Amino acid sequence: MNISARIFVLLFAALSLAAGRLACAQDQASSDAQSVQDAKEILSGSGRFPWYDRGKDDVRRLHAVPRDAADSRNRDSAWEKTPAAGGGGARPRFSLFGSALQWLGLTVLVVLLGVIAFLIAKTFLREEVSDQAVLRKVIESARDVDRVEALPFHVRKPSGDFLSEARRLYEAGEYSEAIIYLFSYQLVQLDRQHLIRLAKGKTNRQYLRELRQRPHLRAILDTTVVLFERAFFGRKTLTREQFEQAWRQLDDFHGELTITERAAA
Repeated sequence: MNISARIFVLLFAALSLAAGRLACAQDQASSDAQSVQDAKEILSGSGRFPWYDRGKDDVRRLHAVPRDAADSRNRDSAWEKTPAAGGGGARPRFSLFGSALQWLGLTVLVVLLGVIAFLIAKTFLREEVSDQAVLRKVIESARDVDRVEALPFHVRKPSGDFLSEARRLYEAGEYSEAIIYLFSYQLVQLDRQHLIRLAKGKTNRQYLRELRQRPHLRAILDTTVVLFERAFFGRKTLTREQFEQAWRQLDDFHGELTITERAAA
């Protein structure tokens, strides 16, 4: 059972509990009202009750009954002063205590329902954000395919991404191949940040001109372009030192892209 299903089960249980408590309260109120009505019918019957006034529907005051001597002697006895167990004096306290418990229970129930509603909303929002992230990833992957096809040269599809392939070839000592994938990686990232526009038929010089507003970024790409053209078009074998001229600027390249991302945000 997933999180959403568990939350719905808890919500249903809480609502059922609330409905049960309200039904019990209604039944108790109905029972009390019926008891009062039955008592009224008995008192209004043919019987005589000296302590009841039918006209006023109230208790009638009775005349004092003379006490005998035995009553006078026992007036101060302990059993007269001690209230009977379960007497009426303690009932108001129990009634107030019961009402307080009912209000406390209802308050806890309302808070519980609010928490459950919050958790449900939070779960739905999290799932919606997750779905949007997956959709953006799919769209971005499709755009990356278009970017690769728009590169100004044919490149063999790497086993991973361009940067990982460039690092693998660099560690293997194949610097002339590594510069091709490093250059491809930089072009794709620049197009993703809308700093250049990859398109078939465009030259490397055109991409450099598109970066004229970002001179530091243009200088980094220019270093890679020179080495790429030497290896790809000139069929030259690059040395480790030559390749590392471009590789050492990779952190600066990422820093410039971060500046672009922050400015766009």
